[in-house]
Amino acid sequence: MKNIKKSLIIIIAAVAAITSCKKDDTIQYNNATMGNIVDGRFVSDQGNIFNVVDQQCIGKLDTMKRAFVVCDVLNRTAGGADNEYDVRVNQIATVVTKDPVHHMNTTAEMLIQDPVHIEYAWISGGYMNLFVMFPSKVGSKTSHLINLVHEGCMIDPETKEEIEGTYRFTLRHNSGGDKITPPQTVDYVLAGGYVSFPLNSYITEEEADFSIEWTWHKNAGGGLSSETSVKTLTAKYTTDGYQHAPKGLGTRAIAIVE
Repeated sequence: MKNIKKSLIIIIAAVAAITSCKKDDTIQYNNATMGNIVDGRFVSDQGNIFNVVDQQCIGKLDTMKRAFVVCDVLNRTAGGADNEYDVRVNQIATVVTKDPVHHMNTTAEMLIQDPVHIEYAWISGGYMNLFVMFPSKVGSKTSHLINLVHEGCMIDPETKEEIEGTYRFTLRHNSGGDKITPPQTVDYVLAGGYVSFPLNSYITEEEADFSIEWTWHKNAGGGLSSETSVKTLTAKYTTDGYQHAPKGLGTRAIAIVE
């Protein structure tokens, strides 16, 4: 069986493991953060306004709705608000924003569960932010459909009953046929990008436990097997929580349907 010969970054098993910071500690000389573009300016998930005075990469923030930005914070903007800063942008990646969907409101296309890999996961600004990856045929132009589907409450592993006040999601991936199938006779690469799901418009409590399940390929000799297994991430959502984006995230080609 032919496998993808490409090493994978280990999945971060829980959002809670990612270092969090208070709002007044979030400004650093080098900053990596998610945010929304409001009136042509980048507003980070921690509430800071970034004015781009220098840019060392391609991409236009004012053409995006939400973005992942790596930048150097140079100084407070002269005459600006207390939370307004001049920045040098080093990297930009567009972010697909999608509302979670209740399973009763899904279509057949939304419920397909092709393998998908959560490489990074963190909460900021009320969003569940994911960097996802999936196999794609070399040269493929197929767009992939990613959805976060609310399945109900989390299940107690001992009693097998639902736990009130919790949320259970599945990350659904529809590859449009652009996937690994046995026998593997086509070369594949790992494609993907950033997706943000606004949990603050879905989870009404100030804090709540939630889980996300997804399906991913089993490893086989350093590559990927066509066999799959179910993965689970469990974490706590809080309305006033803020977590930095993980260090080392870069900008990669995205092929996800909005």
